[in-house]
Amino acid sequence: MQENLQNFNYEVFVSKTMLDMLLYSDDPWDSSFYQLIILSESLSNRELKLLVPKLKKKNAVIFRKYLCEPINKEKGVLEELGIDQWIPREIGTDVLRELISECTVPVIEEVKEKQHTETIEEIVMDLTKNQNKCFSKLYEAQASIVSREELCKYIWDDEPTRSNLAQLSVLTKSLRQKLMRKGFSSTIIETVWGKGYHLNKEFYTVYHTPYQ
Repeated sequence: MQENLQNFNYEVFVSKTMLDMLLYSDDPWDSSFYQLIILSESLSNRELKLLVPKLKKKNAVIFRKYLCEPINKEKGVLEELGIDQWIPREIGTDVLRELISECTVPVIEEVKEKQHTETIEEIVMDLTKNQNKCFSKLYEAQASIVSREELCKYIWDDEPTRSNLAQLSVLTKSLRQKLMRKGFSSTIIETVWGKGYHLNKEFYTVYHTPYQ
């Protein structure tokens, strides 16, 4: 897999030291430098539950490598943590390339604060239907946390399923990226692990009027 990634012109960095820093240090390394993080199949589920929330605070894209595909219950629990893709150890080159392409959309974050002159209606114009529904629900909450289950029920108009909960992780990531392109920070949508999501209060310092 390392050779395949290098064939795609990715710089590959493998480090157990960084893994230990993430697991045991209160001041871990900055994972936001890396476009993609692949977690080895040698890591236990207990270690994943410690690692993934720390990585997701930096909006990392996370792939989990496996030898044998986990059962649905186990997979569902770990997907709720924020794992973006599951990949077999012997994954094909073409499949790996397409998965990386889908999950690692490049985002350029402004160094200087952007003056927001667009109206809310203009901001949401290029959102997809589900991105718009997700944004609307978060905005209505006025920076309060909206649970993942509540968001799923609102977006898909049905009781939440493991599939929808996994889709929600991808949906909020893509929504965050679109807002970042409009000049908002990477924390514009914040994840509160085990609880849900909320819009950062910075949004409401610019937009005070209700959004319909």
